[in-house]
Parts: sequence; C-alpha cells; structure tokens
Amino acid sequence: MIDGERTTGPQREDVRDLLGMRQPGAWFVLGAFLLATWVAIAYTFSGVSSIWPVIIAGLVISASAVAIMQVPGDPIPPWTTVALAASGPVACALAVSVSPAEWATSVLLVWAHGGAVAVYCFMCVRGRLAAPWVGLIGEAVVFAIWAQTIGQSSVGIVVAVVAIDAAPLTMATLFSFTLRPTAKAVFALRAQTITQVGRLSAESAAAEERASQVRTLDHLARPMLERIASGEELSAEERRECALLEAHLRDRLRAPLMSTLDLDEPAYRARTQGVEVVFIDDSRPDVTVADTEAQIDPRVASAVSGLATTVLDEADEGQIYVRVSPPDRPIAASVLHRRADGSSIRSEIDQSGAVRSFS
Repeated sequence: MIDGERTTGPQREDVRDLLGMRQPGAWFVLGAFLLATWVAIAYTFSGVSSIWPVIIAGLVISASAVAIMQVPGDPIPPWTTVALAASGPVACALAVSVSPAEWATSVLLVWAHGGAVAVYCFMCVRGRLAAPWVGLIGEAVVFAIWAQTIGQSSVGIVVAVVAIDAAPLTMATLFSFTLRPTAKAVFALRAQTITQVGRLSAESAAAEERASQVRTLDHLARPMLERIASGEELSAEERRECALLEAHLRDRLRAPLMSTLDLDEPAYRARTQGVEVVFIDDSRPDVTVADTEAQIDPRVASAVSGLATTVLDEADEGQIYVRVSPPDRPIAASVLHRRADGSSIRSEIDQSGAVRSFS
C-alpha cells in the first residue's frame, strides 16, 4: 500500500512505500523486534564475562534496524549499505568475545546473528542483494574463528549457528526479484496517473476559463453586436459606448489582473470623462483571469487597487497608465497620471505595498 502521508510534493520511487515501512504500524513492528532483541540480550548478562560488549552489539543491531527503516533512497545509499553489511559481523564478534564456550550451539546467541539477518532481509528488498550475503559470510567467519579459539569444530559451529540464517536470506533474495519489478511498474503507473491528472486538471481549468470568458463576452458584447447586426445607423452615444466596450475588452485580454483588482468600473467612469486609460500587466506573461490572484502579493494588490481607483475617480482629463511590473523588480507597480497641460504625477508601489508619489 502506498503511504498516503507522502503523496504531496515530488514523488520519489522508494520501495518502502509498497512495504508499508512509513506507516505507523511499521514502527510498532520495529519496536516489538527491538524489545525481543533486548530481552534476549538481558537474559545473557548472567553468563557473559562482561556485559558492555553485549550492550554495544545490541546497539549496533538496533541502529541497523532503525536505519533500514529510515534511510531514504532506492536502492540504499552505498555507505549505508557498507555499514549495514558490517553490522552483523561486528555484533557477532562483540557477542562471542565475552560468551562461554558452551554457548557455541546455544540459542543464547541467536539475537546477534539472527537480528542482523533480519536487517539483511530488508536490505535485499531495498535493492542491495550482494551486501547482505557478504555480511552473512562475515558472520560465518567470526563464528569459525571463535570456534577455533574455544577448541571446537569451525564447520560444525558455522553450520549449526549461521547456515540456518541463509534460509530467510534466500527467501528475501528471491522475493526481491518479484517485488522490485512490481514496484517499478507501480511507480511508473503512479507517475503516469499523476501526469494524467495534472493534464486533465489543466484542461478542465482552461475549459472553465474559456466558458467564463464566453459568458462575460456574451453579457458585455451581445447587446451591442445585435444592435450593429440590425443594420440601423448607430447614434453618437452608441458609437461612444462601442469605443468604451472595445477598451474594456482590450483590458481584459491585455491586463487580466486589473479585473481582479476591481479596476474595470473606475476605468469605465474615467473614460466617460474623456480620460485615456492604459492598463499594462507584466506580472506574468502567461497569466489568465482565473489565476491572477495568486500572482501578486496581497499587499501590493491592495495598494494598486486603492491607488488606481482613487486616481481614476479623480481624473477628468489626460492619460492614466497603471502598470504591474514583473515579479523580480523592486518596484511592484506604478500609476502615472499625465495631464493635458504636460504635468504629471507618478506613484510607485514597492514589494511591501508602500506607496511613493512624486511629480
């Protein structure tokens, strides 16, 4: 099951998702494993010559188990792989160094080599097949040397103690040959689904925007178009209304951001007074009416809306230019009122929404 908690952001292929290793239940299983390991370690305290090597070995096994759960990457990064592969031989060497000879074939040392093999099994399914077997061979070497030290048969102890660990490791190796191709197919399907959903969402948004534009155009232009289609001569007032409508529609296409800033009505009123109004939207070259609100800082948007509305309402002649700059400019927007007598007032809005005016 793919972890639902990691579906946001860029998707990364990690077989831990399919194994449920990021789920809360995985930590419960890990906790049970570590608890059993430390109970077994504690049971050996009365028989070892020193408990500290055993405790260190337990910490090595514990750290390896946590690492196999937490370390990202598929397959596991090389240095992590080396450390995990070495954890088994190191833990076994520490354990047998303080264990009595009669434990050679006892279950009291299973926590050392068996715990490491559990980590090795997960290494296989996480993309590292050779390193776990190298680690198992390292465990066999440790037990063989220990057997020579205590005067027992190396082959016998290796077969009795370590060879049994080859069974689950073999199973994990074979399982990885099935799981990992399946995981790749699942990840490819997930990527394809995400791409398709994104494409469908974009197409849906575009269709909705086109429908909205058509409705707006129908509401604004249909009455005048029907009047023109009638063939009757337009009055002076109707011609003037056509010019105002043409300017408004041009603004919606050229500077859609201004519509979201509620500047359509102030611009219409100013044009009826004979003011030439020009809107320039450089905030995004590919912006549409549907997404303009996300393209400008709210402080800048509020400042532009308030300042431009005031200038448009107060003007009765001249030219007014309202411009929103590209997002990387220190001046976020500007409003210029150029009067008929040649004088002008320019107001600039910075990225924080502060307004500065000068003649």
